[in-house]
Amino acid sequence: MSSTYSSDLRIQLMGTGDQAGTWGSTTNNNFQYILEQAIAGVQSVALSTSPYSLTYLNGATSTLANNQAICAALIFTGGVSGGACTVNTPYGSQKTYIIYNNTTSPATAITMQVTGGGASVVIPAGVTTSVYTDGTVFYSGATGTTGTFAINGIGTATTPTVNDNTTKIATTAFVSTAIANSLQTAYPVGSIYMNASNATNPSSLLGFGTWTALAAGRMLIGDGGGYTAGGTGGSSTTSLSSANLPSHTHGSSSLSASSSTSISISDPGHSHTYTFKTTTGGTLAGGDPNSVGNFTTSTGTSLTGLNGSNVTASTTTNISGSTDATGSGSSFTTISPYLVVYMWQRTA
Repeated sequence: MSSTYSSDLRIQLMGTGDQAGTWGSTTNNNFQYILEQAIAGVQSVALSTSPYSLTYLNGATSTLANNQAICAALIFTGGVSGGACTVNTPYGSQKTYIIYNNTTSPATAITMQVTGGGASVVIPAGVTTSVYTDGTVFYSGATGTTGTFAINGIGTATTPTVNDNTTKIATTAFVSTAIANSLQTAYPVGSIYMNASNATNPSSLLGFGTWTALAAGRMLIGDGGGYTAGGTGGSSTTSLSSANLPSHTHGSSSLSASSSTSISISDPGHSHTYTFKTTTGGTLAGGDPNSVGNFTTSTGTSLTGLNGSNVTASTTTNISGSTDATGSGSSFTTISPYLVVYMWQRTA
């Protein structure tokens, strides 16, 4: 009866009565070159083209390179142009593998797949993991269990698109892009960046844009109320003019006054009243005429002297000197309490 071979490791199964006297050698080879390699064997496989099919044969061989598909662990080296390679295993053979993707020339993502089979597992460059196949499809042996699952080494995954809110893993590229997009949204051209301790140009800190330092001593003011965004002006100090002063008084200790008065009088004349007596007969024989019976009394006026309407007077007063001086004309600061910062404006 002829030998047959198992479907998974292709171990030689001797028929009853076969290999009389030599079956021990076949059995030893099965243990040494098949079972032992399937449990503990490690084989290095150099990749250069895609797809690559793992070698396999029926029965045992001491040249493991001819039976790669039975090894417990496979170390892939080399690399494939384009950065991707499909590695095929024999159809119908169930097997568990530990895979170390050590490709560097270039780093190549390896897709483990059954020849002519279905689902596959992608193993990024630099990753060590376990996979297994039921002979038709591949499964990942490192999807984790309930609780915390840690990945040792550097993991690589397909980068999701921006704003993807699924449960996909956020790769380094995705996070870096998302952060950069968020920062650029927060700091569009025209934005002001401020830092109270670090004078480094924001293009180095944020990783994007062209930034120009604002002039020394510059302060910011909101748009509106006569001010236009992007405009400049102002001064750190100012001097007041008289137009800026409130109404006020000054002392007069340096003033002196002198006065002179002149009066001129024009006398056009004025009237006086008088009384006199005349006799009407006889002769006054001395004595008081009032004692004489024969006289008359008369009253009259005559013009002489001053008329008040023609009196004029003038007065002149002179004040000389100056009011007391005050103030020095020194300029003064118009700056409110402040915090000094480094300020940059994004220009591109």
